[in-house]
Amino acid sequence: MRISSVVPTTSSIPVLSNLLLDVEGDRITISATDLDISIISQLNGEVSEAGSITVAARRLYEIVRELPGEQVDITTDGNQITITCSRASFKMMGMEKEQFPQIANLENEERISVNAEVLEKMIRRTVYAVAKDETRPVLSGILWELGKSEMSMVGTDGHRLARMAIKGPFAIKEEMGVIIPPKALSQVLKLLDGTDEITIAVDKAFVGFFVGDTVIYSRRIEGTFPNYQKVIPEKNPNILVTDRLELMSATRRVSLLADSKTHKIKMYLSKEGLKLTASTPELGEAEEEVPATYTGDEMVVGYNASYILDVLKTTDADEVKFELGKPVEASVIKPASEPGEESYICLVMPLRLAEHG
Repeated sequence: MRISSVVPTTSSIPVLSNLLLDVEGDRITISATDLDISIISQLNGEVSEAGSITVAARRLYEIVRELPGEQVDITTDGNQITITCSRASFKMMGMEKEQFPQIANLENEERISVNAEVLEKMIRRTVYAVAKDETRPVLSGILWELGKSEMSMVGTDGHRLARMAIKGPFAIKEEMGVIIPPKALSQVLKLLDGTDEITIAVDKAFVGFFVGDTVIYSRRIEGTFPNYQKVIPEKNPNILVTDRLELMSATRRVSLLADSKTHKIKMYLSKEGLKLTASTPELGEAEEEVPATYTGDEMVVGYNASYILDVLKTTDADEVKFELGKPVEASVIKPASEPGEESYICLVMPLRLAEHG
């Protein structure tokens, strides 16, 4: 019961811990919400009488999970729901449908269609860069830019930025940007497995993701996303190209002796190539050379190793390219080559090094 994953573990509103069951015709509609994210899924079944009730989500899931793979019969009597399967029977108390909050409905809104594989790639390549705290709400969400010829997602926490774009054409009448919580996008990812297309509808307050008989509604995060284009360097003259998997493995190893708070590693860049180091007084130091080609000024740059690994893990290119300015300026990391319709770019702010570091 994937739908129960949106149910809050604790809530001051008791009914939010419940699922809403609506039965009519030959369809059973199950709904869950935490007020920001809602999931509605429909199942086929034999319905003898239409009706609605809400029932404790976690308890229902635990019961259904333990039932044998046979027909399940559900009946209601007032606020009581009875579940029978084979020789097992369970009675639970529910709550009236009227207590369940109204869920967004974008069924009649105009929709656009997006390739599921493309959407999954866009989410995975940007969601890791989203701010984890709520002090700046707009940075705790993904900016989804919808254009007629290009669609992109952007995530940033102020220390790093990730942007994935794909070229159109997209049947979008009016270009827009919407900010979506990562929690909603993680729910969408669960729906994409095994599907080719997903359709999306947007209104002033919500975004709806439609896959088969399931729809996810997410409340949009209000506010204005920062003008991220301003912080992307137009041209960084120092260029490093190296094998992605080799750099990822070396970064993991060297960072084992990095400071546990800053995760700082140093990259020594020269015409000889690339050297990684980490040093922590109470732990020791590590050093490893990585085959690479480098053109530009010799320099030493400090990075949070976790930030570098996040970038390397989310691209599938064989080689990655670092475009660098000065050691204190934002570095651009991107695939050394990628399909013509795709564009993936990451910005990482370096860590300041001691004068002789």
